[in-house]
Amino acid sequence: MSVSMQKATEPSFSPGDTSSQVLLEVRSISKRFGATQALSQVSMVFLKGKIHCVLGENGAGKSTVGKIICGLHGADLGEIIHDGSQVVFDNPRAARAAGIVMVYQELSLAPHLSVRANLWLGSEPGRSPLCLVSRRKERDKVALILERLGLAHIDMEKEVRHFPVAVQQLVEIGKSLMSDPSLIIFDEPTAMLGAVEKERFFAVLRTLRDNGLATVLVTHHIDDVLTVGDHVTVMRDGRVAQSFPVTSDIDADHIVKRLTGKSQKSGRRREASERGFPRLLDIERMPTFDGPRMLTVGRGEVLGLYGVVGCGSETLVKALVGLVPTADMRPVTFQLDGLRYRPRDLAHAHRLGVSYLAAGRASNGVLPGCSISENLMLTQLRSVSRLGFINSGKEARCADELLREAQVKFSHSADPITSLSGGNQQKILLVRAMAAARRVLVLEEPTAGVDLEAKRHIHLRIRAIAATGIGVVVMSSDLPETIELCDTVWTFSDGKVAGIYGSPTEEDKAAIVADVVGSQCLDTSTQAIRENHS
Repeated sequence: MSVSMQKATEPSFSPGDTSSQVLLEVRSISKRFGATQALSQVSMVFLKGKIHCVLGENGAGKSTVGKIICGLHGADLGEIIHDGSQVVFDNPRAARAAGIVMVYQELSLAPHLSVRANLWLGSEPGRSPLCLVSRRKERDKVALILERLGLAHIDMEKEVRHFPVAVQQLVEIGKSLMSDPSLIIFDEPTAMLGAVEKERFFAVLRTLRDNGLATVLVTHHIDDVLTVGDHVTVMRDGRVAQSFPVTSDIDADHIVKRLTGKSQKSGRRREASERGFPRLLDIERMPTFDGPRMLTVGRGEVLGLYGVVGCGSETLVKALVGLVPTADMRPVTFQLDGLRYRPRDLAHAHRLGVSYLAAGRASNGVLPGCSISENLMLTQLRSVSRLGFINSGKEARCADELLREAQVKFSHSADPITSLSGGNQQKILLVRAMAAARRVLVLEEPTAGVDLEAKRHIHLRIRAIAATGIGVVVMSSDLPETIELCDTVWTFSDGKVAGIYGSPTEEDKAAIVADVVGSQCLDTSTQAIRENHS
């Protein structure tokens, strides 16, 4: 068994807590990933029969707390107290054996297996090849779980890939219930759920609470907290900003103040013409909280898209670069330089002058088996080829020139790209995308995983290409970066543009956070939510 236990010292409970209520306590947990201090002296108490929400912006450290509790990561400092004893879980299986499970943000379903088979994965009663599982008992247990999730109507023998993503998310949640846990940590479970599925999930949470389970809801959304939360811990920059019970006098603005340290303000809406950017890309009938309207990306404008997972900005980016059909965006349509813009795929968007840098350089950008030059020139092969043959000398000269301009530290352009640091690899991917941009440059997380000096240089390169008249669209989960870099910020929530901020400053941070965590929707509905909660 990969878990060590010892009797804990005297616990430090919050006022009103009793030892009989406390299931698990996190004390002064700290965690560093490389140069990033993910958590600093984080303490939380989780009670039996309570829904504890952990709220924060992107990168606040919310998910890291859950992953340490369930044994996926180890803490550098601090301790975990479970049922009065100090524990260290070496892996998620050990945590599951102790009754602690986590539902991760990313789906872990086997798409070609049935719903029944997916629910049983990891919860089989034995490991021995001679262990027989009663198919009738399997079906009875799965039927019970599906009924609790409001999915009693679906065919449990159907392959899970044939169901909508929202149903798959509920099946993922159902996996956590198969082992009858005492503590469940849900990591952004509502990001992919529609309104009906979300209410089903909230009903499940309430049932679990009524049955005495401790549940932890990691979320970006204030409405989740106000709808089902009994207690909320607000995190900011890897620390606990405040922790308090969700009572009737707690509203959205109160929580926003704890998230940002400032009161919510209204977004400052300005049209592109007011900011001096000629129209380049028109997005017609874009859903906003004020109704459908035309939004514009100007020539030379750096536009930031800011939101949380599942907010809608990802879909817009994919449509812009041809990764999803623009027909899927209906009634939204695009015009580029006054002409209808309907990219069929990534290559077609590239031919129309729209270049793209995807997030995740290891999985979506770098070709590890190729050289620095080959990675860099991937989008420029036509310019160094004749009759289908690459002029290697011309390719090397062009690559060396681009590398010098990008200030990449390298020995020889023929060296493997894996010989470079992560920051220099990111510079190469950015230069590659910039070299292909003739009209619009779309960037996802352009400075993820780079140091401060590399980030500063990347920002300078983005501003420089915008100065040539290229429209730049940046989707970043780093709010300070978005505010610093962008001329305009569009905030997204629930598939709509929630706010438009021209020339954003630090003073807009509270309003931007309020937009993306959902408090804009709450201003007119807090009372209804309260009634539902009670």
